[in-house]
Amino acid sequence: MSFVLTPLTTDELKSFFDKTAITAIEYFLKKACYIQPELLPDQKILPIQIPKEHIEQWFVQALGVRPVGAGSYPIDIVGNNWGADVKMLSCKIAIDGKLTNSDSGETSLAQKFSDDNFGENNTLDELFNSGQQNTIWDYWKTFLINKYEKAKQELKINNIYYFILLRAGSIFHLCGLSVDLNCLKETIISKSRSTGNSIWIDNFIENSFGHVKIYKAKKRLELRLKPKHWVQSNQVLTFETSVVPIKTSIRSIIIANEFETYIKDSSNKILDII
Repeated sequence: MSFVLTPLTTDELKSFFDKTAITAIEYFLKKACYIQPELLPDQKILPIQIPKEHIEQWFVQALGVRPVGAGSYPIDIVGNNWGADVKMLSCKIAIDGKLTNSDSGETSLAQKFSDDNFGENNTLDELFNSGQQNTIWDYWKTFLINKYEKAKQELKINNIYYFILLRAGSIFHLCGLSVDLNCLKETIISKSRSTGNSIWIDNFIENSFGHVKIYKAKKRLELRLKPKHWVQSNQVLTFETSVVPIKTSIRSIIIANEFETYIKDSSNKILDII
């Protein structure tokens, strides 16, 4: 069975992410983790937040590729004869810090904000309400093909990938997926899992690695991964930042006229971490 999205092996990942690229990603991750806002002494740990635009720039620097520009195409970076969409997804971890069996957070693969191109006098809501799931998926396949074929033609590339950082606390797992739109013909709707509000698509990605579905409310095709299986299958590159969140009261430090000393100490600590 061939799938639209196929996980890259670690060897395939390393064909993009050589030692230089890995060193660069490690640097950016540690720096990003360290500069997260300080927590109050009694405050719970917050998820590490990194803007997507920053992650895209990390990959530009690490891989020596060029940025595409926000909103221009469905990909973020372009290399030699290939392009890639760069994403970060959150992962659920247990109290001991290990990955759970839960799905990752979701990411959009395609979105239609307007109801045009859903057929004459049709809207997405109406198609859902009338149970026309096959029609909806046929339209969405056309959206995907048009979306990526435009990028291939105008950017003169042959291959498209997803590079995804899986955020599991202070540990990050990098995985990759190749995109083969020819395999859209192999996809089918999962009648047993689909509802009046969502359509689950089988054969888009191997079930053990993730799943894809169309959401009526969000008007988009979404992907979720299964991080624990990716790690257990050894199809990731793992980065352990070992950055411990700083707990202090910045306001109290400023009032005590100790802010300048705090900044100097912080600068020294980031040098030790990086």
